[in-house]
Amino acid sequence: MTALRELRARPRLVDAVLAVLVAAYQLAGATELGDPFGAHARPLGLVLAAVSALPLALRRRFPIPALAACVVLMGVFYALGFRSQLGQLSVVIAAYTVWAHCRFRDALAVTVLGLIAYETSMLFGSPVSPVGDTLISLLLAVGVAAIGRTAHVRSHRIRRAEHDTELAVAEERVRIAHELHDVVSHHLSVIAVQANLARYVFESAPDTARTALDTITGTTTEALDELRRLLSVLRPPQHPLEGYRPQPGLGDLGILAARVREAGVAVDLRVTGEARTLPPGQQLCAFRVAQEALTNVLKHGGPTAELTLDYGTEHLVLGVTDPGGGSSEPPNPGGHGLIGMRERARMYGGVIEIGPRDPAGFAVVLTLPYPRPVPQPQEPE
Repeated sequence: MTALRELRARPRLVDAVLAVLVAAYQLAGATELGDPFGAHARPLGLVLAAVSALPLALRRRFPIPALAACVVLMGVFYALGFRSQLGQLSVVIAAYTVWAHCRFRDALAVTVLGLIAYETSMLFGSPVSPVGDTLISLLLAVGVAAIGRTAHVRSHRIRRAEHDTELAVAEERVRIAHELHDVVSHHLSVIAVQANLARYVFESAPDTARTALDTITGTTTEALDELRRLLSVLRPPQHPLEGYRPQPGLGDLGILAARVREAGVAVDLRVTGEARTLPPGQQLCAFRVAQEALTNVLKHGGPTAELTLDYGTEHLVLGVTDPGGGSSEPPNPGGHGLIGMRERARMYGGVIEIGPRDPAGFAVVLTLPYPRPVPQPQEPE
């Protein structure tokens, strides 16, 4: 397998070796017209038989010129009265390359011209059986065209599959990057706030410090669980995935709000409308937007925040509002968090509004359309 992989990595070397081998093959079969099998042609015939295989060294870079050169050289070989008792292997390989790498109309045009040139050279070379030689050349051309075109279709499908795989891998990497950012940023922000609180009240309020340390412990455990779940995506498929937590959804917003309250921001969670069951992807989108927005409140906002979830008639509306009173530094509009929120909303056909409130504060409002119901097929009457 290693040797085969190295050969595939050096196609020019492979073609050069192939040209030499085919030249030796045709050299061994070159003979005069009418000579018995095993007889050798004159030096000119031997040279032409060997040289007609050399264009194969460039067959992948220039498939059509390589086929034309092989046909012309082999035509001269036949027109001068020589014959190849082992067949025209160079022309066959060059024709296969054209059918495997070129467009159908180009390959067809070159093949027709090659057959005409072959027939012309045969007539000049006084063939013994022109009808039989023509029939053999036609059958050979059809067979080579069929095999080459099959290889062309197969390679095209492989390239398309590889392209689709690369796109899927790229999208998955972006998704994992967003997930890692959301998880790490949020949990580390909570840990940093609680660690600072425990440090300041360590001696004056031991109970508060102990509560902060408990929050850090719980947040760290949850962060590790999230990271394990995300990293499991990168593991080989043969590894079992049992035991990993499901993706968070709308039902986890209460836990998220409670965690942020423990970190020092009083979050008021309000849910309005009749709850609906949404696909996991949309639920994760809304949860991550809320998580990132509350993380920004922890970093830049004031001591309170409002998290609202409204089940409308056609849209789900999630809002995170910071009334102000915190750091004057607004979130970076080009940061990964805000960019990730916009991309998540766009992925599910939603709209997100991010910006300052009047007269103070900051708001994030996500509007997601409900998925359209799949029409059920009607039973025949």
